[in-house]
Parts: sequence; C-alpha cells; structure tokens
Amino acid sequence: MVTYKYLALVTLLGLFLFTGSEAKADSLTFSNLVALQNNGVDKIDLFTHPGIVLIGPQISFFVDIKGDLTPGVNTLLVTYQEIGSAPIVQSFQIPAFGVVPPPYTQSFTITSPKASIIGVGATLTLDILNASQDFEIPSGPQAGQRVDSYTYSFNVVQPVPEPATLVLFGSALSGCATILRRRRSKTT
Repeated sequence: MVTYKYLALVTLLGLFLFTGSEAKADSLTFSNLVALQNNGVDKIDLFTHPGIVLIGPQISFFVDIKGDLTPGVNTLLVTYQEIGSAPIVQSFQIPAFGVVPPPYTQSFTITSPKASIIGVGATLTLDILNASQDFEIPSGPQAGQRVDSYTYSFNVVQPVPEPATLVLFGSALSGCATILRRRRSKTT
C-alpha cells in the first residue's frame, strides 16, 4: 500500500516537472517612432517615410516601448545628429518616471541646432540599453524581425514665412521709414 502512494506521488511530481511550461520573458522592444508636425495634427511614421523633410527647429517624437523589464538598469538612449554638428544625446529611464512599466509611449523633443530654410540632413538613433535586438521591424518583408537599435534618416528645415506675413512685415517697415523721414524733415 505504501509503494502505491509513493509511486503515485513520484508520478504526479514527474508530470508536473516535465509538462510544466517554461515562462520566458519578452525583452524590451521599441517600434512606431512618430514625428509630430503642424502642432501635433500630423503624425509621421519615420520607418515608412525614410528621408522625409520635417519642419523644425523643435521636433517632438513618440516611440512605443513594450515587453518585460529585465534585471538591471533599462534605459532608452536617443542620439540625434545633424551633418556638421555634435550629437545630441538624451536618455530615459524604463519604466518611465520610475513607476510606469511597459507598454507605454515615450515622448521627447529635439531642437535642431542647424535648421535652415535650405534644410540639413539628420539621423536619430534609438537603442534600449541592457536589451539586445530591441527594435522590432514594424512592416515590410522583414516585419517582426528584431535588430539591435535603429537609425532613422530625415531632413530638418526651418519654416518659411508665409507671403502674407512678409507683406505685413514689409508694410510695417515702410511705415516706420515714413515716420522717421517726417521727423527728420521737421527737425531740419
């Protein structure tokens, strides 16, 4: 009788150990980097629009972060670089604000040091430190594959004043010049 109980216990223990599924954490990933334009009205996906022209000098971005936290420090490293300028590096703690775990959307703003009417080429590289293969390709023939970090390329331009603004500014300058001429002619 004792051997049957012992055999049943060993069998149940064996079934539990060998049939239990292994839980594996999904590491942190990012995707869907979006640039906001026209005061946040237009959201431009930089993955599907490489080389696009963005209007600066300040550009706001949103990036989706998902997955499970791994032990250690988890940091989103953002490196912005324009042709002929030093890189601008920002880092953000994951979880956001130390308390908001993924999934969440991280926002950040970059100020272009060389934005002009002509435009300047720029790159934005995102990398989650302490996570390998942290960028999940969102679309295309390689959709779903993961790579370590990702660099987006685009151009940044300074907005050109509208013609009506230039006419108004010109009118104001000519009015000021007329007033100055009248004052000078009265004093002489």
